[in-house]
Parts: sequence; C-alpha cells; structure tokens
Amino acid sequence: MTAEIERLQAHKQRVKGAEAEREWKGRLVEEFKVYLDARDGKLLDRFEGDLFRKFVEKVRVVSMVEVEFVFKVGVEVRAVL
Repeated sequence: MTAEIERLQAHKQRVKGAEAEREWKGRLVEEFKVYLDARDGKLLDRFEGDLFRKFVEKVRVVSMVEVEFVFKVGVEVRAVL
C-alpha cells in the first residue's frame, strides 16, 4: 500500500511538472508572438543576442552548410547557410 501511495505521489509530481512546463512554454510563445507582431513583418537588421538567448535553447550543426535552431518552446527550424 505504501509503495502504491509513493508511486502515485511521484506520478502527481511528474504531471505537475509537465503542466508547469506547458504553461511556461505557452507564455514564451505568447511573448514571442507579441514581439513579432510589434515588428510588423520587418526583418531584423542586426543580431540581437538578448532575443536569441531568450527564445533559442540550442543550435545543432547538421552539416557544413546547415544548422538547426531548437527554440525553448520545442520548435526546431533548419537553415541553410
């Protein structure tokens, strides 16, 4: 009985953690949408490090001419250099 209670408590913690992560990602997506809407379709004319660090989790080098940006919300975008 005790083992079952502990298993259920651990499961509850995992569910709460997953829910909190979904909420955080949702807020991050909304913030990114607001930023893009404010730019009104204009492209960036220079690299913005703060913006990059805020939204991009990592960059994977796929090949000598291709990279993949992994955003913190889980979206992956490939780019050819």
